[in-house]
Amino acid sequence: MKMCPKWTHLEERKKMENEEKLPYFGMWSDLRIRYLQEEKPEDYKELEEEHIVIEYMQSFEDRYRDKFHEMVERQMEKEGVTEELKIKDQMEWVGRVNNIRARIKEILIEEICS
Repeated sequence: MKMCPKWTHLEERKKMENEEKLPYFGMWSDLRIRYLQEEKPEDYKELEEEHIVIEYMQSFEDRYRDKFHEMVERQMEKEGVTEELKIKDQMEWVGRVNNIRARIKEILIEEICS
């Protein structure tokens, strides 16, 4: 099984941006483009040849940002992580929300890199 490219620090991403002339739209599109470049170069080349890399990145980022937030909201509802809990026990609420966000992020990273 192929692994996703490792996340880079913002400074490294900016350096890549200057070298490749690709803007940074967000973590989801960044991960996908890097995955395509490293693991599916023929797919990336096709995007380049059609001159749609930037449009692809923006669309991908928008779609996955929305998907992430929707999945987090659904999971919070499923697990009973409510505003009531937030008022009652803020630390518990924060811990549970962070846990949900981390799980959803891992699910989406696996989806993006396959």
